[in-house]
Amino acid sequence: MASTSKREKPENAVHRVHARNGLWQDGLARALGPELRRIWGIADDAEPGRVREIVLVRLNRVLVGLNRPEMPAIVWAAYNVGVSSPGEESGSVERLNRLIEEGGVKRSFRTCTRRLDEFLQAVKDGLSAVQEPITDEELGWAARKLAENSRHDAPEPAGLSAAIRRLRAPVEPVLKMFLDDTVHGPADGDGVPLTAKLGAGGEWFCVFTEERLLAGYRESTGANWPRTERWAGRDVVRTAAGRIFPTGVLINPSPVAGTGIDATLPLPPDEIARLAREC
Repeated sequence: MASTSKREKPENAVHRVHARNGLWQDGLARALGPELRRIWGIADDAEPGRVREIVLVRLNRVLVGLNRPEMPAIVWAAYNVGVSSPGEESGSVERLNRLIEEGGVKRSFRTCTRRLDEFLQAVKDGLSAVQEPITDEELGWAARKLAENSRHDAPEPAGLSAAIRRLRAPVEPVLKMFLDDTVHGPADGDGVPLTAKLGAGGEWFCVFTEERLLAGYRESTGANWPRTERWAGRDVVRTAAGRIFPTGVLINPSPVAGTGIDATLPLPPDEIARLAREC
């Protein structure tokens, strides 16, 4: 029997894109909903980074068409993109207030919200028009802009990221955080973590505690992974421990060899085997 439930209008879903953590929110594809994803040409199985890039391109096309001098600063602050963004655990109201306080625009909060409403209306009006395919050049621009955001507008590390920075050796509370937290990383076509060979160090899964760190690494290195995924830390450990070849897990690797060691946590194969017995 066909479902009688009504599908949400894509115009309504537009308002969720700048909510919470904007383009960096977890579950962005889910927030868009199936109709808006279809209109914007986002595959249901698109990786989170690609979803973010396509949305950024779609929004930028509308923004360019409006041609308002103060609009870009207001829009990108609202969507949490660019140097004016305060980072995670914020909302568009907080981001706009910060933009004003820091002198990013010489407008009142009321004026900024009117400009944002004008932009949102333009986005919704454009949904009925033919959506031209997105080019590789546009995707490249979006990837660079998002990676720049993740590098230069990064919030102070918190949670597992901060705990790793304070470490000189793995300790049980931090390892428990890793097992319980979600991490992000490159995956093969089946969604299994990809291995990297680190010279004499053998094979490793490279994972990241925050998706923005993964995006920055990919942009800096030009990595061409089939896809990216997120997993519970304990699932990464179980997968690594179940491989034929001894496999370690490297958390938050730096894109530049020899740097960023204080923010990286290596879990060698023997440590992975021990953790797997406790999972």
